[in-house]
Amino acid sequence: MEKRLLLAIVLMTFAMLITNRFFGPTTPSDQVVADSVLATTLPGVTQAPGVPRVSAAPSTGSADSVVVTSDHYRYVFSTRGAALRSASLISYPSYSEPGSPVQLVPEGVTDFLSYRLVLGADTLSLAALPFEASERQVDVSSGRRAVDFSWHDEGGLGVVFRYEFAPEGYLVGVTGRVEQTGGQQAYLLARLGPGLAVHENPAHHSEQDFAFVTRGDDGIKRRPFRQIESQEVAEGPLHWAAIKDKYFLAAIIRQESGPVSRAVVTPAPAATRVLPNGNELTLPRAQVEVAVPVAADGEFAFQAYLGPQDYRTLKAVGHDLENVTPYGYRWLQPVIGPLSAAVLWVLNTLHDTLGISYGWVLVIFGVMMRVVLWPLNAKAMRSQLKTMTVQPLLQEIREKYKDDPEKQQQAMVALYKEHGFNPFGGCLPLLVPFPVLITLFFVFRNTIAFRGARFLWLPDLSLPDPIYILPVLLVVSMFSLQWVMSHLSGMEQNSQMKMMMYFMPLMMGIFFFSMPSGLNVYYTVTQIASIPQQVLISIERRKAQEELKRNKVMNAVSSRDNKGKGRAK
Repeated sequence: MEKRLLLAIVLMTFAMLITNRFFGPTTPSDQVVADSVLATTLPGVTQAPGVPRVSAAPSTGSADSVVVTSDHYRYVFSTRGAALRSASLISYPSYSEPGSPVQLVPEGVTDFLSYRLVLGADTLSLAALPFEASERQVDVSSGRRAVDFSWHDEGGLGVVFRYEFAPEGYLVGVTGRVEQTGGQQAYLLARLGPGLAVHENPAHHSEQDFAFVTRGDDGIKRRPFRQIESQEVAEGPLHWAAIKDKYFLAAIIRQESGPVSRAVVTPAPAATRVLPNGNELTLPRAQVEVAVPVAADGEFAFQAYLGPQDYRTLKAVGHDLENVTPYGYRWLQPVIGPLSAAVLWVLNTLHDTLGISYGWVLVIFGVMMRVVLWPLNAKAMRSQLKTMTVQPLLQEIREKYKDDPEKQQQAMVALYKEHGFNPFGGCLPLLVPFPVLITLFFVFRNTIAFRGARFLWLPDLSLPDPIYILPVLLVVSMFSLQWVMSHLSGMEQNSQMKMMMYFMPLMMGIFFFSMPSGLNVYYTVTQIASIPQQVLISIERRKAQEELKRNKVMNAVSSRDNKGKGRAK
């Protein structure tokens, strides 16, 4: 039973790795291809035939910068269009620009967050309009601050933005008003993109995670950039619309007073990245435009999130934003989702309470798992000991009823009841750690807390061990467990058992060779921590084996004496 269980685990792990490597965690989308721009499909907006919808005022004068800084970010806005042109995350180092923080805005983009105004039958681009800013330098380290941008034309039309910043978190409140709308239906179109800047180690394969994600009343829908070939519309009402990569996120989020109407995503020219080996990597790009309704009094409001995909930070934002990147494939999410939240809570609690690095947190967590599972392993051991006791009786039943399968089954069930034996009792407890291991695989794949986390010789717990010490240590620890189980227990080894003793550690070593080093740390610690219990189990097995042999000898002697007495009579 143990050999079949181990083989099943190997095959399941192999299937998971192959699926993740070649197909990736993509999910179907209900978004539909649009034949027109977003502005022409909004409720209450009409267009006269042959009338151009998009207009823009000519650019005048130079644009000034408004710099907003805190302990966590540095955002730079432009007075031209009140647009965001830079978003640096101070707490997160960039892999593509060593020594620099992560920059969300792609190189050469000066209007990462920009706007258009739909007013009746006209659409006005705000990107070139000269806005007046209330401040040029804003420091929000000591408390909340706000910056106002305003623009008015000679005819009385005006647009005012107010950006509100908090010292903690990456959520920006955006409120404003459109003046002199003339009672016409108006929408503010907030544009994000194209895509996010490249800032990851090539080993992270972040280009596979570039995606357009929306949250509506019917749940979260994801559309990978690489699958977007033409303009697509996500129908509202929406709670938020976002563009993301592996670890970072830019999102337009509704205010409680009203939802976002809808969003459209448009493919943009792909970018290229030169890898350290000289090869070029193609990076898909897309631009997202979100429609925010303007109320009858000209007021509008939404929020912009420009920061990391940190679970606790996104959870505090609300609207289910913490699930922008799922843990596990879609068919696994009902199990992996809640389990990953529990695992993250334990890891973060240990990290915050003890004030230690995540590497030591994983060591403690691995030992904790073995302590928690000790009773289950003990139960599995007792079940296996019962198996050893019942096995000769089962063999007798098989021989006795070999020509009558129905009676054989009835006799075996009766034997199980008589001895209180569960044939699966030795296997089921051993399956409990496996969901945790699968969950940790996805946690390490997507959790930003492990990005760049150093531990001992490991430069990054989210990447493989650069000198492969951990995979080797894992093989040695697994082989030691197999040796303890086979030699100290006194069980005779057949050729199949010997093959498994060498095959299983080697196979698991190969599987973990390219896994994140954090996952290797956890699994290696659990293997080492289980050695003491395996020693005790093996001693118990040896005693049971010796007792079984003594009973066989006594039964054989008794049988021989009875035969001798029979012949004497």
